[in-house]
Amino acid sequence: MDIGKVSGIEFGAMVRGQRESRGLDLDALCAAIGGTPGIGFLGRLEDGLVGPSSSLITKISTALGLPVDLMLNAGGFATENQRLDALVTLAAAVPPPRKGEEA
Repeated sequence: MDIGKVSGIEFGAMVRGQRESRGLDLDALCAAIGGTPGIGFLGRLEDGLVGPSSSLITKISTALGLPVDLMLNAGGFATENQRLDALVTLAAAVPPPRKGEEA
């Protein structure tokens, strides 16, 4: 199995979608997680070329306001079924509107 893929749903693509839905670019996400790892690694993560560590998942989930337990499951720290369920749930999650935007 490819890193980050479960039944055609990719962890990195889900992270990218959540990041973009919040109006963040990679620079902003990198800053929000404390600058480590860098933008290059985050880009490779979103492209599915590298897998996340549990500590990185925790940082990203906090920065994006997503449940840490679901993110850990989606990142592979769970059974296949739990991982798939978490990816589907997170991919479907819609963030609240940003300040100044209508719902």
